[in-house]
Amino acid sequence: MFHVLDVASPIPEFHIINDKKIIDSIKITDKYDQKLSDLLIPTYLEIDKTYKLSKNLKKLIITIGPGSYTALRVGASFTAGLSQAMNLPVSTVSTLTILNHLSEPHNHSAIYFESSNNQKFFSYHKNHEFIHEKIDDTQYKVPDSVSKVLYNFTLPSFINTNIQSEKFSIKTNLIENLDKLEFENNLIIKPIYISNNIILN
Repeated sequence: MFHVLDVASPIPEFHIINDKKIIDSIKITDKYDQKLSDLLIPTYLEIDKTYKLSKNLKKLIITIGPGSYTALRVGASFTAGLSQAMNLPVSTVSTLTILNHLSEPHNHSAIYFESSNNQKFFSYHKNHEFIHEKIDDTQYKVPDSVSKVLYNFTLPSFINTNIQSEKFSIKTNLIENLDKLEFENNLIIKPIYISNNIILN
């Protein structure tokens, strides 16, 4: 049994995977004024009762962003602690992971990712590097090299008819590419923080 903690998406969720199928998805918060830090452990304990995770859990997966600084930090700390306490391997999933699953490496695709706290990010290849930008979607200009945009919730207004677009689901992407994920014990989880604050970057 696998346990997925998605703290990068607008509504953080746990997903339980068994036999390469998602058997349950549980929202940790369902209101924007609720705190992830207050509800994460109580939600996990309820799931533990239902699925006996303390006995059946074999691997952990966590999304590492880019996304909300607070959500990523809380999620990473929780997953690291659970991994150490239960001696479980961890795999991290970023927008680069998803893009590599959905397109050829270093092609002209990009990802527009909506996260919590109304934060939005645009990630794409540039000069053999993968760039993350925190953006205002009303004023953002898509780089000329990008011909296709993958998005997780709402198609942004700055995408014109000359650019292809395709919606993706983290859950679906994980299930379809579960065998491609790499797991590691004692993994140091490094969330992707993108901010106008130089210290956070």
